[in-house]
Amino acid sequence: MGFLERAIRRGVSDAVGKAIGKAVEPTVTDLTNKAANAIDQATQNTEQQVVRSSGLESAFSNLEHSVQGYATEAAKNMKVCPSCNKPTTADKKFCPECGAQLPEQTVAQGAVCTSCGKQNSIGTKFCQDCGAKLPAAIAEEQAQADRNAAVMAQWDQYLSHYPKWSCGGSEFNIEEYDPGCFEFRAYFNGNNQAARRAVDEYRQILLQNGFRQAGEYPCIEHLYKMENGVCYHVDTGMCFEASPDSPSIAFNIQEPRGGFNYVKPEPKKKTSFMDLFK
Repeated sequence: MGFLERAIRRGVSDAVGKAIGKAVEPTVTDLTNKAANAIDQATQNTEQQVVRSSGLESAFSNLEHSVQGYATEAAKNMKVCPSCNKPTTADKKFCPECGAQLPEQTVAQGAVCTSCGKQNSIGTKFCQDCGAKLPAAIAEEQAQADRNAAVMAQWDQYLSHYPKWSCGGSEFNIEEYDPGCFEFRAYFNGNNQAARRAVDEYRQILLQNGFRQAGEYPCIEHLYKMENGVCYHVDTGMCFEASPDSPSIAFNIQEPRGGFNYVKPEPKKKTSFMDLFK
C-alpha cells in the first residue's frame, strides 16, 4: 500500500464525521469500513488524479461525497432516541435502551427540507439550498427544551428556597452531591463570556430576593438568606473550575464564618496619659 493510499484511508474517518454529524456517530466504524472497501478499486485512479491535480483536496472532496451517500442510505432505516441519543432501527416506536418514545421520522427524513424538499447531508441543521431550519434541528431543540423543563421542575422539589434560574444556557442538570447539598449546571456551548454574564445576572437575582453578603469575610461569590432560623447559602465561588462555559452553582444550608449576623467589632479607642486625669 502506497503513501497516497494510506493517506486516503486515514482521511476516511474525517470524511465520515463531516458527512454524518453527531446524530449517527455509532455507525462511523461500519461506514468507514464500507467506504474504505469501496475506494480500494478506485485508489489507483485517485492516485493518478491527485498527481494530475497536484494535491489531495480533490480526492478527499470526492471521498466525502461518497461517504455522504453511505450515511444517507444508512440513515433511512435509523431513528435516534431524543432522550438518550441511542440509535435504533426505523421500525421501532420506543427506545430499546431507555423506553422513551421515538420520533416518527428517520434520521434521513429529518434532513429533508420542508420548504424546498432537498435531501441534505445527515447532521445538517439548515438547508443547503434555501437556508430553512431542518426538521431534525427543530426536533432536537424541542427535545432539549423538554429536558430542560423537566430539570426545572426538579428545582421546585429540591431548591424551592432559592430563586429559579432564568439566565439562559441549556442542558440543565441538578445533582445532589451530599445530603441536602445540590449543584445546578447549565451549558453555554463554548460561549465563556455568556456563561459569566449569566452567573453575574443570577447573583443580582439572588440579591433582589433577599440574599446578601454576610459573615466575617463577606463577598459576592457567597450569598446567604436566613429564613425561620435556617441559613440558605449559594456558592458561586468556584463555579467555573470544571469548565469555563458550564457554570456549576452550589446550594446548601450553611452559615458563614462568624455567623449570619456577624458585626465587625469597633476598633478600640486609643488612650493617652492625659486621659487618666479626665
